[in-house]
Amino acid sequence: MRADSCVACAGRIVLQAKESAARNLARRLSSRSRYPVMYRLVAGLSLCAACLERLPVIGDEICQQCGREYIADGLCQDCNKITGETLQSNRSLLRYNEWGKELLGTYKYRGEERLAAFYAKLLTIAVYHYHAGTSFDCIATVPLHEQRLQERGFNQVDLLAKRLGANIGVPVRSLLLRTKRTAKLSQQAGRSAREESMDGAFSWAGECLGQAEAGSYRILLLDDIYTTGSTLRSCAKTIGENVGPHSHIYSVTIYR
Repeated sequence: MRADSCVACAGRIVLQAKESAARNLARRLSSRSRYPVMYRLVAGLSLCAACLERLPVIGDEICQQCGREYIADGLCQDCNKITGETLQSNRSLLRYNEWGKELLGTYKYRGEERLAAFYAKLLTIAVYHYHAGTSFDCIATVPLHEQRLQERGFNQVDLLAKRLGANIGVPVRSLLLRTKRTAKLSQQAGRSAREESMDGAFSWAGECLGQAEAGSYRILLLDDIYTTGSTLRSCAKTIGENVGPHSHIYSVTIYR
């Protein structure tokens, strides 16, 4: 894959043709005061003008808990059923469609290096869009089970976290261990099966977080995709049990 080619279609990126699309998307995703930063991020995406215009960005009408699109006000039906939620909220930048499925698979299972920079920039855009002005104490990721890590060779989200942390100036901490190997969520039938498989799947890694400002930790939990949210909620529960009741845990994903 050439450095000047689009990561989505492999076509040549023509900067002049891309400028208008980048400006339109940056205006949509930012306030006026943050437009210059957002424009630089959007313009820096390794996408041609046509693919940038087709980027499946989630709109403004979302569930306030999970970030699902097309919820005009309040919570979606699934989030209305959840009680004792530790995860403050999830926000995702893109809808998970066939384009996203193919591109994410290329990154996760083929290790395409350019996609690490691309996805980290998308996550940075998501943080600026949804959490402008929020100060986080650390970034944490969803860990892979040791056997799956050996099979895959790397944790794709860890690479994104390092780049995101550098982009927004927030340290990355290894807070969790995966103690239970589960089937891929795509192979599990139904929400209940996914929730059950994630019960007790994570343990505390024992890393000391240090002194938080005002006695409250603000933790940004990172993953590539939010499906039912069972993985992220299980992670948040384990973090909350070990950090304490004054922790505030938010998640950001690329896809929803």
